[in-house]
Amino acid sequence: MYVFLGIGMIVLCVAIQCIVVSLMLRSLYILDKKHLIRTSTFHSWMVHVAVLIILLTGNLLQAALWATMFLISGEFENFSTAFYHSLVNFTTLGYGDLVMSAERRILGALEAANGVLMLGLTTSIIYWIINELWKRKKSNQDIRK
Repeated sequence: MYVFLGIGMIVLCVAIQCIVVSLMLRSLYILDKKHLIRTSTFHSWMVHVAVLIILLTGNLLQAALWATMFLISGEFENFSTAFYHSLVNFTTLGYGDLVMSAERRILGALEAANGVLMLGLTTSIIYWIINELWKRKKSNQDIRK
């Protein structure tokens, strides 16, 4: 039963991450079409910071959903403990200071798998945006020569 619950949580988290990434990319596209994204160091820095905050917020939301599920299932007594444990699982840090019950520990492994996927997606999006900004900066420098 808990395996299916964990798989459902993964599907929900993938949907959330896709929505967050899609909205962020759509916003960047609109800003770009309005010529509001420039290649200066300051503007590139602002884009990076905004992207990092948006993606981190999406990842924290997912960890909070796992924590809520842990709380509802009775695994933890309060949200702060559940959220701490969830972040440790999501980032695959695995301190081991809080251990889940035998019947629910599969959820911790599934959350870790979910976190690896979502943090990998986050990293790839960040790399892609940095790469695109670098190409633009390089292209603008070539035009000026």
